[in-house]
Order: sequence, then C-alpha cells, then structure tokens
Amino acid sequence: MISFDANNPFPLLELDTYSYKEAQDHAVLVDEWLGFQIDSCEEKVRSRSKTQENVPQQNWEHLSVQAFQTPYMEIRNILDLLSLTPGKHIVDLGCAYGRMGFVLGAHHKDIRFSGYELEQERVLEAQRVLSRFSYPEINFYTADLSASEFVLPEADVYFIFDYGNESAVKKTLVDLQKIAQKRSIEVIARGRLSRFLVHKEHPWLSEVETPRHYPHFSIYRS
Repeated sequence: MISFDANNPFPLLELDTYSYKEAQDHAVLVDEWLGFQIDSCEEKVRSRSKTQENVPQQNWEHLSVQAFQTPYMEIRNILDLLSLTPGKHIVDLGCAYGRMGFVLGAHHKDIRFSGYELEQERVLEAQRVLSRFSYPEINFYTADLSASEFVLPEADVYFIFDYGNESAVKKTLVDLQKIAQKRSIEVIARGRLSRFLVHKEHPWLSEVETPRHYPHFSIYRS
C-alpha cells in the first residue's frame, strides 16, 4: 500500500514499482484530500441518465469512479514522460473530474490545460474544487466531443481514455488528423479501444514515429 502524503499528493514513482490497485487506492485518498464530493455528484449523473430516453454518449455512470479515471500517480508518470516545456497546451478529451489538471497545477504551472467532459455535474464539481487553488492555466468545460458542431481546439498534447463509444473516439481521431496536418502533436491513448483504433485506422499517428507503449497507455507523435 502506498501511503498518502499531503505534502506530496502526486508522487513521481517508477511505473513498475506500484500496482494498478495501489494507484487506485491512493487516488481515493487524493480525491478525499482535494475535497471532491464524488458520490453525490455521481448520483446526480445517474439520476439524469435515467430520465433521458436517448443518452447521446457513453458516460460510464454504471462503473466505479476509479474505473473510468486515470490514477493520479499514473498521470504524474505520463506528464514526466512527455518532457513538457513552458507554454505547451494539453487537452484532455473526456476528463471526468479533471485529475490531470490538478497534477499539472501542482507540478507544471506553466502548462495550459483544457479538460472537456460530457457530464456537466462532473465539470461543475471539478470547477468547485479547482476554486480552492490558484491554477489560472487550468480550465474545465462541458462538451459533447462527438457532436458535429464541436471543434477540437489546437494544442500540443491530447489525452484520450476511451471516453465514449467507438464512433465518438473515431470522430475525435479524425479531428486530430486534421490538426496534425497543420502541426506536430502528441497523443496519449489510454484504454483498449483508443489504442486499437489508432493502430487500425491511423497510420499517420502509429507508423510515422515509433510509439512508446506502456501497460495502460501509449504515447504517439505525428
């Protein structure tokens, strides 16, 4: 078990020195320390889903919060592997409660972060917790990434964790391809679906430069 230290809530440990279960258990303690009221928020998400006849997207409300969010320690590893430089912009597609934004705020204050999430309740909760900190470069937005009118903002790095159904992720990857025609980008794909689609349908991302693969995520560069 990894002990929680309020003076170092997002420790940087080698990926192979902790288990996924240990990282999830640690994330529960971090959520509590940050002050998230996740149980009540998820109840609102579930209640709203039940009243909708046609839910436009997969919102993962049937899963444990720890199942659809990346552990804070893994996020810290991902950011370390990116070797970020000041002024970079990271976009999290399907950010849930915005964990990456809080890690960036603590350890990379000169990086801009935009987190997009389908469920407004989660965004409002992330914004409420964020208000306790002075992280001016961190922002959370409510958005349906699969909507035809949604325009993906240009950024340096994009993070995808199987945020929706297959058609939604496919749409996002096409959007990313259009941006990559104008600039070089890095894409962190987490989860089986996102990585599968990158290798099946997007050689511009998986074959031009050799990807870096890790147990739960891969890093691609256009």
